[in-house]
Amino acid sequence: MDVQTSVTWQSNPGPEIAANYVASNAVIAAGPQPLGRPLSGGANATVNLIQPGTLYGPYRNNVDLRLTKLLKFGQTRRATISLDVYNLSNSDTVITFNNSFVPGGAWLTPTRIAPARYFKIGGQFDF
Repeated sequence: MDVQTSVTWQSNPGPEIAANYVASNAVIAAGPQPLGRPLSGGANATVNLIQPGTLYGPYRNNVDLRLTKLLKFGQTRRATISLDVYNLSNSDTVITFNNSFVPGGAWLTPTRIAPARYFKIGGQFDF
């Protein structure tokens, strides 16, 4: 029947989650643990409120499928027709989050999700 099949399964860890808070110069100078002086240049500082490497999003499990039909014409000529299906389970796993922390803001709002299921049809002719 000359049909080939292929399945690919991937399980990738989720994105690292951070809570990046932009602290103003005034908050740093007079906060609960004051620095006692303003920052050099009067700039703001970005502080991650979560210890790096401790919090991650959900795993992304993905299944891809390929079906290929081989067609022969004579001794040396042949063709292959293939159908690829990506994200077979049509999962919508979050790939990236908004890591900017603002109280009452959009922290952890998804900014990118896995692409929806899609198909690709291809062919190859050898002569």
